Amino acid sequence: MSSMPIAGRLAVVEEPDRVLVVSEDDPSDWLCAFAKADGFPAGRWAHDMARTYNARLELSRASSRRPPAASDR
Repeated sequence: MSSMPIAGRLAVVEEPDRVLVVSEDDPSDWLCAFAKADGFPAGRWAHDMARTYNARLELSRASSRRPPAASDR
C-alpha cells in the first residue's frame, strides 16, 4: 500500500472474506478492508466510503474550475 495521497477515484473490490476500498487507477493499492463477519455489512460500508469520497472529489474538482469571484480579483 502506498503512503502517497489518493489523487483519483475509489472503487470497491469484493473478496471471499472481505471487501476492499481501492484506488480506481490501481486496484492492488487498497486503502481499507472490511471483514465479512458476524453479519457486518462490509459491502455497504465499503460502497458508502467510496461513494462519499468520490462525490467530495468531484465537488472539489468542480469548485477548482470556477473562475475567481469579483472580490478575489
